[in-house]
Amino acid sequence: MAYSGIIGNTTFNALKVIDHAFRRCRLPAQAITAEMQDYAIDTLNTSLAELASIKTPSWCIEQRILPMYENQPVVELPIGTVDVLNLNYRVLQLLSGATTTTSTIYRVDFTSATVVNTVGIKWSAAAVPVSFQVSTNGSSWTTVGTSSVTASAGEITWTDISGALAYAYFRIVATSGTLSYSAITLGNLPQQIPLGQLNRDSYVNQSNLQFPGRPSNYYFQRDLPQPIVRLWPAPFAAAEQAQLILWRQRAIMTTENLQQDVEIPARWLEAIINTLAARIGAETPQVEPALIPILEQKAAVSMQRAWDGDNDGSPIQINPGIRAYTA
Repeated sequence: MAYSGIIGNTTFNALKVIDHAFRRCRLPAQAITAEMQDYAIDTLNTSLAELASIKTPSWCIEQRILPMYENQPVVELPIGTVDVLNLNYRVLQLLSGATTTTSTIYRVDFTSATVVNTVGIKWSAAAVPVSFQVSTNGSSWTTVGTSSVTASAGEITWTDISGALAYAYFRIVATSGTLSYSAITLGNLPQQIPLGQLNRDSYVNQSNLQFPGRPSNYYFQRDLPQPIVRLWPAPFAAAEQAQLILWRQRAIMTTENLQQDVEIPARWLEAIINTLAARIGAETPQVEPALIPILEQKAAVSMQRAWDGDNDGSPIQINPGIRAYTA
């Protein structure tokens, strides 16, 4: 017996998802117009966006590293953040050594082999792409990480180096442009302290919202175009050498055209197709009205099955605490 040998690689682009949805509405391919495809892709995106309001899709959990600035309690979260799952204050053991610099290279020679887990750059001009390199002898270099984030003068960018090992030499190399910075921080042995979440009343009732110190709490505010957290106390000077470690729920990626893949795992395809079929059936006059309740029932069943299977398999912990609210 011959098997394909392919496991878990099933992906559908928007065209396939929409075609299957229209077929379940009993509409042949020749009956589907460009206008129908346009509103179907809109409905697909609204259906995916709605998932964020129900639960947390497991593939939409990710970690981000955010900088802090002295006396600035408001921290903008990355666009697409739906919820803050965890927020930790991380401090590093700061590293130092003999440094040499050029317009494109920042090099550190340690007194002994040293692990560099995290690199922070406070830019004095627009950020440029950089690579992080290590060496045992100072002449032969190996790239262990890269960064190509966008940042303006005065902003700090942080990069973690995955699987870092101890080396005697470390350098940052601008792969294009000039390496313009006002401060560079190298660190290891990260330690994280969870921040407590405040509701709005608890936050605004603090007697001094600008009180400087090590942040210990935050208030999450769902602003547009991007949400924010308000830290309390406001970050003190030392916070610029620390980081906020954000575990967030982000929105599912928007599908912009029919050729793009829909950002859902294979186990969710049936639920999304059934849901889309029910919704476009309600907007399409050619669909038999008697078919719509059947499509809705199938969508509800398959969606429940998808949610039931979308977990990490860990033990359930029940916390009787009251979650933050808005009013």
